[in-house]
Amino acid sequence: MRGKLILGIAAGISATLFGCNQTEDVYQERKTLENKTEIKNYLSANKLRADTLTTGLFYIVTNADTSLQKPKVGDEVTFSYVARRLDGTIIDSSEVGNGDVFIRSFSSTDITTPGYEMKYRFNPVPSFEVLMNAPYEKVRETDKITLLVPWSLRGSSDVSLLAPLYIPIRYDIKILKVRTQEEQINDYVAANKIVGLERNGDTGLRFVKTLSRPDSAQIEIGTTVSVVYTGKLIRNGKQFDSGTIDVNVVDPTGTASGGVVKGFNDGIAKMRYGEKAIIIFPSTLGYGATGSGGKIPAYSPLLFEVEAKSKK
Repeated sequence: MRGKLILGIAAGISATLFGCNQTEDVYQERKTLENKTEIKNYLSANKLRADTLTTGLFYIVTNADTSLQKPKVGDEVTFSYVARRLDGTIIDSSEVGNGDVFIRSFSSTDITTPGYEMKYRFNPVPSFEVLMNAPYEKVRETDKITLLVPWSLRGSSDVSLLAPLYIPIRYDIKILKVRTQEEQINDYVAANKIVGLERNGDTGLRFVKTLSRPDSAQIEIGTTVSVVYTGKLIRNGKQFDSGTIDVNVVDPTGTASGGVVKGFNDGIAKMRYGEKAIIIFPSTLGYGATGSGGKIPAYSPLLFEVEAKSKK
């Protein structure tokens, strides 16, 4: 009898939970439909014409100059934005005091941002990224974009007292710059007045000696060298690492790994013992699409200041 009672209680709890879940699903579906109607009414009232995606996103893209570049995977996109409710209440915007600029590396998947510090928040605008991805590729440099985002496309970090769950949000975005890694490097070199860099046209490696020792021995392939280094991110000049490392120098034209990223190895291979140099290279010679250790975001061009101390 007791067993049947327990089974009966369990079945009752299960039915109640199922009923609650079903009720929540029905409520969310209703709110999704209401959001769609709200957005359509808003567009009509404001005489706006928007395109839609199957996800429920409404968007308006104003192309200022169709000859300007679209962001590609690995590019850096700088933009400002204002977010508001449909009643006009502003709920968020680009950070005042930091140039109203947010920077991100464009990718088909989310990238974490420890290397950006607080003033660079990754993807603060829900569904913005999808307009840059194939097959849409709607975004160009200097474009103005309006997004009308239903609650179902908003992230949990997008919910606040000013922007509660289950309401649609309008985002007005201005694309300020689209910069390839090559352009990011050029910008950094010009801003920091680094002269004398030689560039490898095949790999994008840039190198200049800041202290030459022409009477010292050339570092040979296959040797291990003690190197003092400081590493910086090109996109903001932030130092991410420094110290001393033993480098097993491998042939830059080969495929062997020397235990360090290729750009670092190939720069050291150009040096003599006792020399100092600046090495700059794109992410294809560094940490690529994954980044490293929470300090180096994906698609990051890097700069190293190095000194080849001695043979180990």
